[in-house]
Amino acid sequence: MKITRPSTLRVFKKYQPRQIAKFAKGFFNGRIFIAGLGRFRVVDGKVVAYKHLIAEQKVLMAVSEINKMVLELSHPKVVIA
Repeated sequence: MKITRPSTLRVFKKYQPRQIAKFAKGFFNGRIFIAGLGRFRVVDGKVVAYKHLIAEQKVLMAVSEINKMVLELSHPKVVIA
């Protein structure tokens, strides 16, 4: 008998990169849906596009922007005054 872990699907009604990055960073693994862009996977805290979406430029730009936000949230800049 094969037991699979439930896969969570989070739906974002708007494309808000910072909010999506916060979710991806904290959730770590799962699936998300962004209205206007489609389905994505969250793997090890980063957003990954499914194979059939990779050819679309707007999808690649969104994935890149979200993953940059994840990196910024993980390593905040220190300002010395």
